[in-house]
Amino acid sequence: MTLFERVFNGNDAVYKLTEEKIKEAEDRYGEEQTIGFPDTEYGLPCCYSVSGVKIKCLKDLKEAMHTVKTMMTRESRLGSAFASGIATALCAEFLEALKYIENVNPYEKPYYGHLGDGVIRELETPLKTGAISGIAVLIGAAPSAEKAEALIKSYQEQGILVTLVGEICKQAAEAGIHTGADVGIIPLGDEITSVIHAVSAALRIALMIGDIEPGNAEALMKYTMTSVPAFVNAFAPLDDIAVACGAGAIALGFPVITNETENIFRVPKSLIVQTDVDRFVQTSLEARDIII
Repeated sequence: MTLFERVFNGNDAVYKLTEEKIKEAEDRYGEEQTIGFPDTEYGLPCCYSVSGVKIKCLKDLKEAMHTVKTMMTRESRLGSAFASGIATALCAEFLEALKYIENVNPYEKPYYGHLGDGVIRELETPLKTGAISGIAVLIGAAPSAEKAEALIKSYQEQGILVTLVGEICKQAAEAGIHTGADVGIIPLGDEITSVIHAVSAALRIALMIGDIEPGNAEALMKYTMTSVPAFVNAFAPLDDIAVACGAGAIALGFPVITNETENIFRVPKSLIVQTDVDRFVQTSLEARDIII
């Protein structure tokens, strides 16, 4: 199986799940049911950032799926894979937003889920001054809790804001790491779709700090690539959904560093295979041109 096929398969799986969940919600609540995240003026921030369209209800969400479908071109080239990555990200946002219909607080401590606009505004000064030198998104399970602890603490010590997705959240807890926005280590959630909350933060930085016009996807991606110093560490083994999410991160200019070797090909400065997890920090900083 090629990397393209892995991205497309992951995108297809998330798209199908999103369709099913939207229908379930529509059957239960009706198409006029309002939907959105708390503490944000951007509706569903990723969709609004990319398309300029604010999702207000389930009917809007269903219509937005048609736009998502147009991104799924399925051509064996990087551009098509990256578009499918963005489509996967939008589906992930829709799935996460659906959680907030049934429960206004679907995430319990230590998980954060959606990060409100106030949290994003608090990042403006430290990002401009360099107090926050980068944003790390750690996905999956590190080879051990000890390696997870070493990696997280190394990033923290170097002024990197750390967000955690999946099993590494539990590894951090097992290692006794104190987490929270106040210490710059934020467990987002234990499902892969919760990674969208890190993406949402990055895109709102572009809107708030970069003054990018919602819907101007070209300017948006240029800004995130050049001015939002984010990167992803994705631990093997990766399923196809995680690979598709990684394609979305790369499309936004965030390099993915992974120890996965199966059906992965290297894309210079974008998709980097580093089999030694102990070298993830060095490799990540070099890939994002972050100088401490």
